[in-house]
Amino acid sequence: MNEPETPTDAAIKVELRRLGEWKREKLRDTPSGRSLARNLNVSPTTVSEWLRGTRLPQSRTVLLALISFIRVEAQRRSLLDTAVGDGGGETVAQLLDKERWRVLYEKDRLRRSQLGSAAAEGWRARAFLEEQTHGKPRSVERFHPVRSWTARQLGVHAAISGGPALSPDEDFVLPTFVPRPHDTALRELLSAAVEHGESKLVLVRGDSCTGKTRSAFEAVRAVVPDWDLVRFGKAESLQAALQLDEIRPRTVLWLDTGHHYLYGAIGESIAAALRNRLDQGDGPVFALLTLWREDDHVLTAAPPPGQEDTHLQARSLLTQANRIVVPPDFGDEMNAVRETSTSDTSLAQALAAGTSAITQTLAAGPALLDHYKNPAGEQGVHGRALITAAIDARRLGVNGPLPLEFLRAATPGYLTDTQRAEADPESWFTAALAYAELRIKRVVSALHPLPSATGMGPAPGVVGLADYLEQHERSVRRLICPPATFWTAALDHLATPNVRRLARAAAARGRFRHAASLYHSVADHGDTTVLGLVGQIRETVGETADAERLYKRAADDGYAVAMIRLALLREKAGDGGSAELLYARAARVGNTGAIMRLAQLREKQGDLADAERLYLQAAAAENARAMIRLARIREKQEGANEAAEWYRRTIAAGGEVELLRMAQKWERGGDWTSAERLYSLAAECGAAYASVLWARLRRRRGDSVGAERLYRQAADAGNTGAMVHLAQMREKAEDWTTAEQLYRQAADGENVGALLHLARLKSKNGDRAGAEALCRKAADAGEPQGLILLARACDKRGDRAGAESLYREAAERGGVTALFRMARLRNRDGDDASAALLYQQAADTGNTAALVRLGRLTEKAGDRRRAEHIFRQACDGGDSNAVAELMRVRTSSDQPLIYGLEPDGTPSAPW
Repeated sequence: MNEPETPTDAAIKVELRRLGEWKREKLRDTPSGRSLARNLNVSPTTVSEWLRGTRLPQSRTVLLALISFIRVEAQRRSLLDTAVGDGGGETVAQLLDKERWRVLYEKDRLRRSQLGSAAAEGWRARAFLEEQTHGKPRSVERFHPVRSWTARQLGVHAAISGGPALSPDEDFVLPTFVPRPHDTALRELLSAAVEHGESKLVLVRGDSCTGKTRSAFEAVRAVVPDWDLVRFGKAESLQAALQLDEIRPRTVLWLDTGHHYLYGAIGESIAAALRNRLDQGDGPVFALLTLWREDDHVLTAAPPPGQEDTHLQARSLLTQANRIVVPPDFGDEMNAVRETSTSDTSLAQALAAGTSAITQTLAAGPALLDHYKNPAGEQGVHGRALITAAIDARRLGVNGPLPLEFLRAATPGYLTDTQRAEADPESWFTAALAYAELRIKRVVSALHPLPSATGMGPAPGVVGLADYLEQHERSVRRLICPPATFWTAALDHLATPNVRRLARAAAARGRFRHAASLYHSVADHGDTTVLGLVGQIRETVGETADAERLYKRAADDGYAVAMIRLALLREKAGDGGSAELLYARAARVGNTGAIMRLAQLREKQGDLADAERLYLQAAAAENARAMIRLARIREKQEGANEAAEWYRRTIAAGGEVELLRMAQKWERGGDWTSAERLYSLAAECGAAYASVLWARLRRRRGDSVGAERLYRQAADAGNTGAMVHLAQMREKAEDWTTAEQLYRQAADGENVGALLHLARLKSKNGDRAGAEALCRKAADAGEPQGLILLARACDKRGDRAGAESLYREAAERGGVTALFRMARLRNRDGDDASAALLYQQAADTGNTAALVRLGRLTEKAGDRRRAEHIFRQACDGGDSNAVAELMRVRTSSDQPLIYGLEPDGTPSAPW
């Protein structure tokens, strides 16, 4: 539902339409929608809607940034003093005046602030009419004022009482709220957004039981008590509400434990829809999301080169989030806790534990973990196995309520033969479930009932898992593969979406037989495209004929990837004709990868006319590699101007990374002239990093003056990386004063790496304390490389324990990439021992790619048995590269892994 447009709203939208029409006529595709979208952290569709006047940017900052990018291009083309040309008498400079757009935005902000309440009332009236007319509202989720929600309803952890036993209707204790600095920051953020009528995505990040949900609860009650709030029991409900446009103005979307909403295909769909809703200008909305630290890292990390980007939409969404980081303890606020505890028995008891981790103690987290880790008697042992099955289900991707029948069937595999033999077949599950549902300190249980979706009481046959256990054990069990009963229970008792997720998890762990069974179950329920994935598994184990049969079935149902896999097999077998027909089929359904492959075949065969036709088809879909190939063809035909135009279009389509990668490839191959031409074109089109690469090449060619000029140009345009390079040149020239000034200028521009260069200068000048302080400052600003440099200094002084501690801290702060980089350098220098230490530190954070690297180093050192063990660990942790390495290492053994692994790690028999 869209609000009727007001005159003020129409004015700003009319101006955006004017701007869009002028840009399309005069600037065409530069800067492109995709380029603008990437720079503004929104989708290309959103940019298109802005410039057609159908949607408003979500904040003044975003609007003014949009105007700035367009103005830069207009200035480059010397268009600012020309007339807009639509009869309005304005110049382009006046159209693109930032102050003008600031005033327009402020007028619209006031309009939204005044009309937001009325708009929300209108939504409620329409919802009421729908309910009266159709018998029920469109959404199963209900919107209620913030003030009417209780802490318990919104997922705040109950606390230990500190007093005598409670009656059943008093079993939820909410201790007195003791605010911390992040609480003040959160309230100020929300208050400012209310004042400006802006939508906000707020990410409250911290470990389990640190107070994330309580902080969010107290903030919305204080700032927007009269707004509506809606919480979603499952991801599908949130997806439906977003797709049906049911999120009305002045609403808080309560997305507690956000990892339940953002993983997998449905998570990508939700992320894209939520970003679009937040970008709309028809009334403010707050999306309050809580996430654990490791999930934030996983969802925002770019994939390694060559790997599928499974979190593209989630990363784009979280990039625009306002982060509030919740610390694990109360630190400097302990005095406030002590003062408050004199009138609050819960806080008093938490203080008695002698720790500053007050929230965890209040939520009975450590006591719950002890209950799980140290079971008593047969009931406890069976209960722990039951809980472990639930933990494994969650960490491998099972979303939503956990069916009790699934847990009953999975649990036996977590017990020893003796424990199973001694169990009473009639009563063991009831007793185990009672242990798992026992409320620790009357506050929390490992497994807990879930509310009915349609009425009062618990939902039958399902339970939820305590998030404290889920987070803690996710890390502890990260390199453990679940037993066979887990996989067969999933096949028999889980819904199709969860079965598909577990099939992917099984395949990533080399448990190919179970993965194939699970995928076949998905296919039996209607999704035959997964047969292509089974085909890939069969191809991996050498069953090519069966793989072809499966690819064909999936291809016949329109699955383009299966067509391409089948074509590759036909091509490998020498049947080029069949391969071409399959590529053509995939191309007809719009698969640009197939179009590119077909074009490359045509070019190889000398049919340049058809190759060009196909490249043009892929280029129309904004495929950057196709545009680069067209430019190369034009160069060979001596069409320099046309080639340059294709290179420009590549950048306009957002392909500057691909273009610069090509230029770097030419540079490495010695074709410096072609590389420099591309760098020059890219820099001319606004690709800021191109100037840095171009300058580096000039420097490599001995032209220090030219390099410094290019670095200076980029630095003057605000490129802090160029400032750092320029500082390095000044440092080499022994101009220490200018070098330090440039490093500080770059650091002031939020280039954290510049702090590390300053630290190096301090160290060189003998100021060890100053250097260490700057490294710490860099680490606190989010650059773990500072800790790694400190660790190296410890290593050089012989303080190996100190070095290991700092490496570990760097990894915990998200510095796995930095550890990898440092390890590769040590490896390249021949220092395999240091490289292995760094890889081990990265692996200790759960990074299986580090284990794979460590395994290769260990194999290189001649310890094949240990290397195999390391590969097996990474394999059990779900690293598909480790599966390939393990199969390779075992090729010459007496038990090769031809058909993959069984859950217990033994080789699978043919299946």
